[in-house]
Amino acid sequence: MPERLPKNSCDTHLHVFGDAKAYPAANPNALYAPPGDCNFAAVKALHDAMGVDRAVFVQPTIYGTDHRLLHDVLKNAPKANYRGVAIVDDSVSDAELEKLDSVGVRGARFNFGGRFKLAPSIADFRRGLDRVRELGWFVKIFGFEDDFLVVADELKKIEFPAIIDHMGGPDYRRGTDQPAIRLILDLLKNDNWWIGLSNGDLRSQSGYPWDDAVAFGRLLYEAAPDRCLWGTDWPHVHRFMRPDKDGPSDYGVAHEMARVALLERYLPDRAARDRILVNNPARFFGFD
Repeated sequence: MPERLPKNSCDTHLHVFGDAKAYPAANPNALYAPPGDCNFAAVKALHDAMGVDRAVFVQPTIYGTDHRLLHDVLKNAPKANYRGVAIVDDSVSDAELEKLDSVGVRGARFNFGGRFKLAPSIADFRRGLDRVRELGWFVKIFGFEDDFLVVADELKKIEFPAIIDHMGGPDYRRGTDQPAIRLILDLLKNDNWWIGLSNGDLRSQSGYPWDDAVAFGRLLYEAAPDRCLWGTDWPHVHRFMRPDKDGPSDYGVAHEMARVALLERYLPDRAARDRILVNNPARFFGFD
């Protein structure tokens, strides 16, 4: 098991939730209820135990474009150590974007994962990208394997900073030469595209220690070693969608450090790991 992480390590992708009465699910297609025990205090305790000093909170899909919790968490957290990612569509006003920007939101996530039922139309996606670019924000693109192919032409047009979430969510059984991976490798030839080397365990068919993820992680790292990021994806919301299969320990310290160990198997040495945990996110998210 990896030791405590290096100073200024950053968890670049996780979610935080609030009391369901104060912050109820706003998305009519929400796949789970807000887990009240997965709040900022729980995040801080986890990170303190791991040695994580910085984090980027991503708006949970169940809240839709109701950013009240994200705003409140960032407003009360140390601004030097935390950033946020919003969900942006036409319902989000310019005034709200400015308000979010003032507390440390620096990006917008577009979700093309089919079961979430949040995929924007091409016209909506283009409008959202224009607004994000004007703010000087980055974009995060989420989907599973062939979801990316549907919007490949639009992705290739993006010229400002962009992150592909969770290794592109590939089906490991299809091998590293599948079309979605080829597309991602093509995008990574451009300096504005970054890749998240997170969630490799979630797509595994082989189970712990997730051997089938390693070839994909190594391939993506080698394509852009200075543009790789990593995050826990805590608290692994898939477990709330299938409580019969996942218990509370699925998002404890030991399990998160096991995911760090998986990251280390993608990389050639400890210096590469520290670059992904510290240097790359500091540069991308503007941490000192």
